[in-house]
Amino acid sequence: MENTGKNEKIITGVYMYSNNLKRLRNEKELTQQFVAEEVLGCRRTTYNNWERGVVMIPIKIADSLSIFYKVSLSCILGINKTIEFKKDINKMNYSTLLNNLKKLKDDNKNSYSEIGKEIKCTGTSCQRYLTGKITIPMDRLIMLAKMYDIDIDELCGKVDNINLIKN
Repeated sequence: MENTGKNEKIITGVYMYSNNLKRLRNEKELTQQFVAEEVLGCRRTTYNNWERGVVMIPIKIADSLSIFYKVSLSCILGINKTIEFKKDINKMNYSTLLNNLKKLKDDNKNSYSEIGKEIKCTGTSCQRYLTGKITIPMDRLIMLAKMYDIDIDELCGKVDNINLIKN
């Protein structure tokens, strides 16, 4: 489905996480103030913007929430609508993420320009994301996972996957 503007962001998952963040917080009977200050070390207004889907949640914050709530990154991001609590959650390894993306790019013989078109950015921006020069925005990371048809937790090294590179 081709789409543009605000609706595109909803389709790619940028705002989908807001429902799960609020649900998880309410299930644990926590306040936004507590999660913001005690868990994430940020202001409540900043957290409130993430929870309401007004501002895109940074990848490191999403990972911290995944660990805190003991749920997958897919759950935090709203990709997986079902909340399934896990015993142990691995911390995301950004180097593993970059290595996995390099392997997928090389295995599929994709150019940065081709990937850029898929994730709606320039080839130069894509190269900067995939080489670690700038952090991959969450919406682009979700698009990359969809492009390569891989679970975002596997892509980020949060779960074991024998098909991808491990650090």
